Amino acid sequence: MSMKGIKDQTYYEILEISPTATAKEIQRAYEHAKETFHADSMAVYSLFSDEEVKEIQEAIEEAFRVLMDEALRRSYDQSHFQTVGGQPPEKPPEVQGISRGKKTPLSFTGLSFNVEEGLYRGKTLKQVRERMGVELQTISKETKINIKVLEWIEEEAFEKLPALVYLKGFLKSYAQSLGLDPQKVIEEYMRLMEESKKK
Repeated sequence: MSMKGIKDQTYYEILEISPTATAKEIQRAYEHAKETFHADSMAVYSLFSDEEVKEIQEAIEEAFRVLMDEALRRSYDQSHFQTVGGQPPEKPPEVQGISRGKKTPLSFTGLSFNVEEGLYRGKTLKQVRERMGVELQTISKETKINIKVLEWIEEEAFEKLPALVYLKGFLKSYAQSLGLDPQKVIEEYMRLMEESKKK
């Protein structure tokens, strides 16, 4: 990230990606940026004040949130690149992002299922993950959850899942790694398990 003020940088510059980056590339750049500007990073402390670090972290979150949401990204490109005098870049068709940000819940732009119907069941979590181009291995590494357990969660293999106290923790980590609301994911998933037991 260059030293020019974070406010003067485009979202693409903040994440150090090209304006034609795919959702996967944005995701990767975001993880990298977050690691770089982690509060505990010594390099960051020597260069920036606490205030600046906070500002940069917020800018990274905001850039990621906008660029992962197709509609927001389109309007950002239009307002931004046209004021610079250029046309917004042609985006590859696979950029069907969904927003993941602390500030806003997931916006399911372009997702094919009805948000109201079992949004947080295993099969839906899998669809969201695949839509974002995130591999199960990545989530397993990030959350330290055994990949088999993640598969069982997605497949709704309730009889194989660990004890509830562990399962809740796993669901929370999984939800956070996809930028979903952990509370809702846990509640919905528990309800689904209850219903399946009754059958």
